[in-house]
Amino acid sequence: MTMASLTAGRERLEATLSASAAALTAAHAELTAEDFVASPHPPSAQVCLADALLTQVEALQQSLRRYRTLVTMREVWARAAPLSEHVSSS
Repeated sequence: MTMASLTAGRERLEATLSASAAALTAAHAELTAEDFVASPHPPSAQVCLADALLTQVEALQQSLRRYRTLVTMREVWARAAPLSEHVSSS
């Protein structure tokens, strides 16, 4: 698998996760409230499930951001490695 295909796959996954989060919050507007659980009316089972799914989507988005950062750091280190090989250790 090439780096380009991995990047394209990651970008598609990011777009899908963003669309999922947007769809969940659009379908359940109460999820955008500061603390919807503290409302005087208990949330429905659908809202609770949507909240759980949204939490998972947000966790996956965070994992992708961390992965992207690690890949970027790895590329930077790889470019810097040849320079450090030329430094002699005394």
